[in-house]
Amino acid sequence: MNAAASVPGLTPGELRQRVSAVAGMIEGDGIVAGSDADGRLRPLRVDPGPLILGAVEWAGLERALAQRATLLDLVLADLYGPRALVTRGLVPPQIVVGHPGFFAAAAGIPTRGALLTTAADLGKDADGQWRVLADRTQRPLGAGYAMAIRRVIARALAPVHRATPLRRLRGYFDALRSGLLELGATASEAPRVVMLRSPEEEEAAFDEMFAATLLGFPVVVADDLALRGGRLWLTTTGRDEPVDVLVRRVDARRADPLDLAPGSDAGIPGLVEATRRGNVRVVNPVGAGVLENPALGAFLPAISRALLDEDLLLPSARTWWCGEDAGRRHAADHLDDIVLAPLASLPGRGRVFTAELTRDERAALWARVESEPWAWCAQEVLPPWDVELVGTPGTAARAGLLRTFTLTGVNGATVMPGGLARFAAQDDARRVPSLADAVAKDVWVLDGDADRAEAPAGKRDRDRIEVAAATVGPVPLPPRAAEDLYWFGRYVERAESTARLLLVADDLVEDHLTRPGTIGHTAMVAMLGAVDAVTSVQRYRGRTHGPDTAVAPVGDDPVRHLRDLVFEPGRHGSVRFSAARANQAASRVRELLSLDAWLVLSRLQRTLVPGNATDEDLPGVLAAVIEACLALSGMSAEGLVRDASWAFHDAGRRVERAQETVRVLRRTLPAASTRGASLVREATLRARESLLSYRRRRAEGGRSRTPLATALELLLLDETNPRSVAYQLDRLHDDLRHAPSPEPLAALRVPTLGLAGADATALALAPDALASFLEELEAQLRTVSGSVEAACFPHRAPQHSFEERR
Repeated sequence: MNAAASVPGLTPGELRQRVSAVAGMIEGDGIVAGSDADGRLRPLRVDPGPLILGAVEWAGLERALAQRATLLDLVLADLYGPRALVTRGLVPPQIVVGHPGFFAAAAGIPTRGALLTTAADLGKDADGQWRVLADRTQRPLGAGYAMAIRRVIARALAPVHRATPLRRLRGYFDALRSGLLELGATASEAPRVVMLRSPEEEEAAFDEMFAATLLGFPVVVADDLALRGGRLWLTTTGRDEPVDVLVRRVDARRADPLDLAPGSDAGIPGLVEATRRGNVRVVNPVGAGVLENPALGAFLPAISRALLDEDLLLPSARTWWCGEDAGRRHAADHLDDIVLAPLASLPGRGRVFTAELTRDERAALWARVESEPWAWCAQEVLPPWDVELVGTPGTAARAGLLRTFTLTGVNGATVMPGGLARFAAQDDARRVPSLADAVAKDVWVLDGDADRAEAPAGKRDRDRIEVAAATVGPVPLPPRAAEDLYWFGRYVERAESTARLLLVADDLVEDHLTRPGTIGHTAMVAMLGAVDAVTSVQRYRGRTHGPDTAVAPVGDDPVRHLRDLVFEPGRHGSVRFSAARANQAASRVRELLSLDAWLVLSRLQRTLVPGNATDEDLPGVLAAVIEACLALSGMSAEGLVRDASWAFHDAGRRVERAQETVRVLRRTLPAASTRGASLVREATLRARESLLSYRRRRAEGGRSRTPLATALELLLLDETNPRSVAYQLDRLHDDLRHAPSPEPLAALRVPTLGLAGADATALALAPDALASFLEELEAQLRTVSGSVEAACFPHRAPQHSFEERR
């Protein structure tokens, strides 16, 4: 199939110029797929040239996809219901019960209309006809990627995109949202919909989170849900809420550790039975994976005539089931030009291009087929795509596919006008790589109807349901989302605080490293000690290390030490470590954050790549980190509604800032009577962003107090200073009103009362008392932090089936 990269209105040279822009936008938007050798998520590789489909060609394909989705829904309802297809001989029983996606425990559960979303991987045969390589019905992934890529290409090719009459993708997600609400409308006038994902499957996280952003439904994990009284409940930081529709993004085998796979932490015990009783709708249904059986493609034409009284408009790639003599003979005679596929691809048991095997390998494989022929099918190999990737000369034969997305509902089928195309980066590749290893393309469908409008059928009902859902108000925050927002706030604050401290220390090292015995050198050593106390790493000149990690002694090279504390990715307490953890936490609550936050997070990650800066550039790097952290804090302050989402994010920032301030003060100000005290004090105030306020107070009549007393008042007790500990506790008190229990507020009273009764002047005159006060305050703040985590972020114990317990 030809898929040239030419775009009307752009020359090949102009299109090549867009390559770096697209890569930058992909990275800036945080569009990731797959991991590198170190476990870091990699940006998705996207080609600027879209795959363009004409209006006439798409119209026929759209009808065929809608028919196929409707047919698959009917097949699923039959296989878990009367099984008339098996009784009539239209489907061999072996390919049903022998498929790992078929669950006998789900038999009898009504599924008609519940196969809401399907995806189809498409190619073209030698005659140029569209064929289905695989149906994706278990948990179709990729729609989020398709929309994210469209947003990037629309910006990169803005003039052309605006001038080209294209079908838009947003309507698909609007229809999907309405379809999900309609499924739950039978149980409630204001249905609750949640999206269940597995926290262990990071490679699917972007697609799930971005789709949730578009749909407006909360993303949850199994720990956030519980079955009580036969109903599914969402556990939140407020009151629990009943769930009417569960969008399942975990593997079906892990969805219910009671009835399906024992020991799964990603599922909900009793979910299958709750579905059977009609207390919750699961999309797609548990057991829908049986439709992904490639052998089913050999029987779909006859099934279509039986169930729809229509010829199948979009057949699979020609398929022969080896459980039939004729199919097995065909496979044996055409091993040079077929793919042998098991009924289900499992680790170590996937599709095999037999032409690539040696004679001995082919003989061994065929022996496996003959030992259990019912478990195998043969499928024709579709021709490669003649596709041009921007930046490579001409076209080349590449393996590829187009994944389309269809949803079915009471008002018919809706097909996303486009989809997600992916191709092998290497010429002449036969296998279609995973998305992480492929080059993706946007898919443009030309619009032949400028007056296109939404079909009126069912719109009034959908509007009624949408209005009812909106009257419920925002869904209270699940504990896992609250935890991620809390730690996102903490890690951003930690990165900023550490960067400020390192910037001050770097200035002191620059000025005083080669001047031992001076006041400046004494201050430098004190600040380096504060740096190590805050970052919990090895103390300057080889003192004891903190609890997070053991590192080599610093020795006499503080410049390298400071650089490591900026760029070392695996060192707990480094700026890069904190930034990476902030990014991870944010990625798990993507649907709650501004899309612009990813531009800043991406820039922050790039800033902290070691090769991008020399030692002389370190101050500039730290200034860029501070700028990015301030931008993230500003986006959160201006973008998050003042509900539980904001409260837990802000609570993380307040806890972190209070603890960081006290840690710094413990290592600097108690020694204020020593040589170099003035320089240490001013360095401390600068690191806590309070030096200007300090100087203004000293100039405006604060000389009745000692300089140390003024600094203590400003950093500890002043409730008007946004950097003081008292200010953090006051804000934290407001935030913790959203906590599900009173324990955190009770723990907070101890340091709050301690600060209220403190006297900065008296503490400044008694160094030992000041040291004890700060040590006790730090311990109290750790108690507050622990109380927040224990009360607000409970973790469920591992689930076990009765069989496993026996």
